[in-house]
Amino acid sequence: MQINVSCHNIDGVMAFSYNYIMCKKILTNIFVCVSVFLLFSCASIRKAGSNAASDLLAGADKNGNPIKKSSSQPDPMFAITGESDTILMEDFFPTTLKLYEIMQAGNPDHQGLSVMCGEMNVMYANAFIQIEADTLTDAHFDKKKSEYKRAKLHYLRGRDYILAVFEKRYPGFRSAMLGSDDAAIKLAVSHLKKTDVPAAYWCAAGTLGAFSLDPLDPELLGCIRGPVAMLERAAELAPDYSSGVIWDLMTAFYVSAPSDFGGNYERGLYCHEQAMKVSEGLTPGPYITYAQDICIPKNDEKGFSDALNAALAIDPDAQPSTRLSTIIFQNKARYLLASEDDYFVHW
Repeated sequence: MQINVSCHNIDGVMAFSYNYIMCKKILTNIFVCVSVFLLFSCASIRKAGSNAASDLLAGADKNGNPIKKSSSQPDPMFAITGESDTILMEDFFPTTLKLYEIMQAGNPDHQGLSVMCGEMNVMYANAFIQIEADTLTDAHFDKKKSEYKRAKLHYLRGRDYILAVFEKRYPGFRSAMLGSDDAAIKLAVSHLKKTDVPAAYWCAAGTLGAFSLDPLDPELLGCIRGPVAMLERAAELAPDYSSGVIWDLMTAFYVSAPSDFGGNYERGLYCHEQAMKVSEGLTPGPYITYAQDICIPKNDEKGFSDALNAALAIDPDAQPSTRLSTIIFQNKARYLLASEDDYFVHW
């Protein structure tokens, strides 16, 4: 992402979109969600807004604590995470998202379900709205603008679901994250525990995703310190979380943001090293972030193509449980390579 109003790098800060957490966190509950929808009438769905049903859908209890599953238990989610048809998933996701929100509306105090709704909104904004809008040409400017507006809406909706949960856990957290008081932000994030890391990651990603689409929004401009502090705290608590997605998101922010907004190029390079280390080079995301957010600004065309080709060299079938995420990332890499001439100056 470039912190400006240009569009060609705008999703760099959201390189997390489809990664291991996409496959193992939220999609591990989609079959359950659809089963509830098919088996019960609308009245029954409202009645099923109990903690037991919500626990099942969210994979976490009313206090947001993950529900442990037996390692020997079969994983029916392989039909989703191992899917290679991304269009099928694109059609499937909105219905699932709204079903979760229906359940959350019936049981708003269930923290696990609220966090899941937040995560899903951020995922939807990035994977199924922004990434596709990025590929629209200037001839479709109005459509692109409209889709970016939709993406921003879902990014912030997702953020707000999660902020509401953190506010219940740590009173004053929301105002600190939406403000610019460094002392208040530092105190707020100090309360976060390792179990808060997934929610903190998605909350920060929602804010930064919205900011990447509308960096001149004064409300967003005034609350950038909070999400970055959340990411730093999350990286401290769980540096290996989800194959390095925290490091990858911090890379995109630090190398792209002006120093007045918290940018730190050297910190960004370090974060990229950590992302590659944690992922062991087996996920496409860090390669794409490097190509977009480091190589393009440096006019490093060779580094750009090398990184994207490395992303494409990953075999989606080598890790069947993350096949879907790998394919989505690789589709992005192919688009960037096809558009290579748009990004570089040839002397």
